[in-house]
Amino acid sequence: MEPLTSALIALLAFTIGGATYVIQKMNQRLLEMEETSNESSVAIEQDVSILNEALHGLLDETDASRQLDGSNALLRAKRALNTLNPESDNTASEVASHLIPILDLLLLEDTISEAYRRLDVNRRDLLRELLSAASTHSLTPAMMFGNNDRLLRTFAETALILGDRSIAIAALIESERLAPRNESTLRLLVKLARESGDDASLKARLDRLLEIHPDDEALLRERAHVLSRMGDLSAERDSRRLEALGVQTASDRALLAGLRERAGDPATALEEAEASLKEDPSNLEALFLKARLHYIRGENTRSLQAVEALLDLDRQNGPGWTLRARLLELEEERLDDALKSIIHAVAIGEPEWVLKADLLMRSDRLEDALESLYAVLEEDPANGIVRAYLSLLKMSEGEIEASTTLLNDAPQSAWDAADMHIQRGRLTLYAADRSRDGTGVHDRGLIRGALSFFDSALERDRENALAWLGKGRTQRQLGETLEAEDCLVRATRLDPDETMISVELALLRIDQDRLQDAERIIHEAESALNDTNVLHYVKGLIAAGRGNNVEARRRFDDVLVRDPSHVRARLNRATIAMILGDHPVALEDSERLLDAHPELDLARILRAEALMGLKQWDWSEIALQEILDRKPQHVPALISMGTTLCALGRAEEALSPLDEAIRLNPDNPDAWYMRAQFYIEQGTLSAALSDFEAAIRVDARHMDSLLHAAAILHEIGPSDKAEVAWRRILDVEPTHRLARTRLNEIETYSIET
Repeated sequence: MEPLTSALIALLAFTIGGATYVIQKMNQRLLEMEETSNESSVAIEQDVSILNEALHGLLDETDASRQLDGSNALLRAKRALNTLNPESDNTASEVASHLIPILDLLLLEDTISEAYRRLDVNRRDLLRELLSAASTHSLTPAMMFGNNDRLLRTFAETALILGDRSIAIAALIESERLAPRNESTLRLLVKLARESGDDASLKARLDRLLEIHPDDEALLRERAHVLSRMGDLSAERDSRRLEALGVQTASDRALLAGLRERAGDPATALEEAEASLKEDPSNLEALFLKARLHYIRGENTRSLQAVEALLDLDRQNGPGWTLRARLLELEEERLDDALKSIIHAVAIGEPEWVLKADLLMRSDRLEDALESLYAVLEEDPANGIVRAYLSLLKMSEGEIEASTTLLNDAPQSAWDAADMHIQRGRLTLYAADRSRDGTGVHDRGLIRGALSFFDSALERDRENALAWLGKGRTQRQLGETLEAEDCLVRATRLDPDETMISVELALLRIDQDRLQDAERIIHEAESALNDTNVLHYVKGLIAAGRGNNVEARRRFDDVLVRDPSHVRARLNRATIAMILGDHPVALEDSERLLDAHPELDLARILRAEALMGLKQWDWSEIALQEILDRKPQHVPALISMGTTLCALGRAEEALSPLDEAIRLNPDNPDAWYMRAQFYIEQGTLSAALSDFEAAIRVDARHMDSLLHAAAILHEIGPSDKAEVAWRRILDVEPTHRLARTRLNEIETYSIET
């Protein structure tokens, strides 16, 4: 016998027994009352009649309960659940066959929730079991209910009541597919999308609802806010429609003002914000927008007034405290107030840990700044923003290993922050800068690696100016100047106040040999550029590009006085010193660089060249051999080794490294030039002339090769070829005195003969 049937029989027996007991007691009472008074016999008969009717009603109700709760349908459903076969093709139809009768019952009430509340316990339990079975056996709503959108929607609402959102959403989406304009389905999907923060889904359903109710005030307002969050400027259309309907509120005006700001029209945005405040002076959104717009326009006093008004109304407004800190930090004497504001902002939940640390450092509280950042990281190791910033601080202090470790130790979720990828890109660029070879050319593999990190940052945040800046820098170093310029222009639009974007743009102009443009850009950024070292460094590059080596050296000297560890400035000063013939300074700079960065091959080759300039050939050979031991195919070292061996009187050994350099890089004019010098030493002028011509083919402006080729032709003839050779020099340098003198000699000789 089934447990449910047994329980109902027991209940019936108990009820009958109880009723019998009551009747017996009542009969006893009747006898007593009959002995006491015959006058109450009529009343007793009435009581007995009532009790009998109650007993029969109880029996009828018990029987009905047995028929309802213990019905064969419920028993069959429970039995079917216990014997479900997941391999069977009929599983979905089996579950649906037991679900549909209950769902039909739910449709009898005005609302599904009210109908569910009225269901008996057994049917509620059965619903839960059926829903669990559907989930366990991966039965989709479409498999169970086919094309019945009404049942799909009812099932979805029931699933929501039972707490299964995923299957509810699946059922609603299927119902929407079958009946795209069903308002009940759409409103349920709107509710779910709103709760989950899925703006794309929310917008799609609001669009459909507005097709049904085009002037619905609540729908228009919600879609305007959704579009605004998505950065879609068409939100203004809904805001304007609310205005046309005459239902625009102060909050709607504030939203419209924000849209105007995003559209690049801050003046109109400010007008809208102020109009909103006229309607409702306590509108917090409009007050904050007004403050921010004044801040953007550089109207700091008005911005501060608006912020103070905002904070008077809402002392816990985090963005307001943050903006107040940014305004006050502009005034050195109010730095303490700025720090208090940002501390309060962070305390009430604003994620402005970096600004707080910056203000602590500006207040000469470096330890407190680091402690505050590490405290955030200890509480939340996955905070990518703080972790990346700490890594940047370590990198700026020269602690590259510690900087790298901070990134390597990050949990995977920390990499959701664009800042982490930007910092990884910076470290990769740093490694590329340190691994330059003797020509000063970056390792393209490392640069490509850095580029991939900046691209990863942009995948997470397309509006990150620093990511665009990093990408522009890598593309400049790869020689992709047009792409680099596009990135830097975009970075400027996103953050026009970031001075490093101007610096990078100036470096790009230097690479393009547009020195006047570079000078103009750096001059415009000069007043806002806090880092004077960067300013002097870029101006030094511009001076070097113009051939003003004395001015270039002075600029690099200024940088090194302030920051002796500035690698690029010291490398450039060493190079300028070599050009000026100041070999001791070049040697000292290269030695200092190698002490700090033993892996820096560019410094190593500069040291060898400085030793060559000082005629310390034995030492230069040792220095060059150190490079070649590490990198046997290092072309600049091979060329210098050939020169050094010639100077040491070992010409027979010099040819081998020069031949190897040409084999490795036939487009290097210096390799051809140095081998030509070797042939001159050997007295083989024809071979030397051939190599000089090869150097000129590679670089038509290679002046040393032009001069030597012309000199050989002037000596060995014929004169017409010599004349062509001297004219090539004048094409490069029209005022070259020696070339003009030799041409006059050739012309005079031709006249005399």
